[in-house]
Amino acid sequence: MSSPPDSRTGAAPPARRPRRQPADVRREQILDGAERVLVERGLGAATMADVAEAAAVAKGTVYLYFESRTELLAGLRARYFERFAAMLGDPPDEGRPRAGTAERVERLVAAAYDFARANHALHHMLFHEAGFGEVGHADAFARARAVMADLVEAGRASGELTVADPALAIDFLLHGLHGVLVEATHHPRLPRRRLVAGVTGLICQALGVTGPAAPTRPRAPGSGSTGRGPGRERDRRA
Repeated sequence: MSSPPDSRTGAAPPARRPRRQPADVRREQILDGAERVLVERGLGAATMADVAEAAAVAKGTVYLYFESRTELLAGLRARYFERFAAMLGDPPDEGRPRAGTAERVERLVAAAYDFARANHALHHMLFHEAGFGEVGHADAFARARAVMADLVEAGRASGELTVADPALAIDFLLHGLHGVLVEATHHPRLPRRRLVAGVTGLICQALGVTGPAAPTRPRAPGSGSTGRGPGRERDRRA
């Protein structure tokens, strides 16, 4: 039943937000609140009551969806990996030819780096602070592995990849990229462009990419020795 119009203005009042939300919406609402609280306060200080307050729900509602804090953390980790895998997926083709393997590798590395940097605090809390090693759990990288498997298989089908053992190549790509991202987010030492270009080149070499190389930044004049050039000529004259 709709509310009566305001007697002074004749306008209907704004619609009230429904008290009952669909289960999937409520679950995301709780996870959003938990993410904010845990990142801001830390794993040891945040409580389920804090999560309920941040999510604007009753404490009992939190327990309807997550029976314990352990289960809540598992839900946050699962969502983290879902979002990570979604970031790694190729953008819609929109009628254009599908990108080559080298370009897809470059996109994958750039997307993974951007996601890792944007979610550094959350990753630290969910894995390092919680003592959860994602590499040691088979399901942790399942969706990311599927994205990388598609990249490798598509490259083999097009003749751009020459890998004898696709499963080994996928493991190398997945765990090697993960290790680089962990180091880059905890101890950044290279600008984004250089890191993405460097990792892309290494992966393409390791996978034996034979198609066109991924775009790289042109080297500035005089940056690096080629055996010739003004710098070497000065050394000879010195």
